[in-house]
Amino acid sequence: MVFEKLRRKRLITTDLDIVTKAMLIIFVTITSYFIFLLILGSLLQGQSFSMYEMMQRMTYVNQYNLGSLSLAVGVGLIFSLFLKTRSRKEDELRIIRKALSEDEKAVIDEVKRAGRITQDSLRFRLGWSKAKVSRILTNLDKMKLIQRERTGKTYIIFLSGKRKETV
Repeated sequence: MVFEKLRRKRLITTDLDIVTKAMLIIFVTITSYFIFLLILGSLLQGQSFSMYEMMQRMTYVNQYNLGSLSLAVGVGLIFSLFLKTRSRKEDELRIIRKALSEDEKAVIDEVKRAGRITQDSLRFRLGWSKAKVSRILTNLDKMKLIQRERTGKTYIIFLSGKRKETV
């Protein structure tokens, strides 16, 4: 919940490349390891007066070192799941959008906003002619970005990969 609020306020971004994400995950994991090592070390280690007590406490060193490592790996895994919020399909669509014309982007945005929409409704929302909408939808269908399903005298349009349902 906190991460979603920060992401909406643009304080945390997930528009990072894979190398940056990997470096961030490694940095967070190592930093949390040292923090947990300091916390557990100060809690478990006390003042030792004799050599015998110091030898007994050496077993604690391995225990809190392993505990710190386990906690740090857990933090790293949670952080990596947080960074992987965008689906692969959205990434592909974002890359493909760069090659689309402004009209094709407008159609994709409208279909994405509506989920499923009839070709007539799309035409009225955009204020374009039947021929223009049909031509653009045919191009997008050939690129496999949308799918069209014939219903009566019109088509139902939805993004590829979405489940087909009637409008």
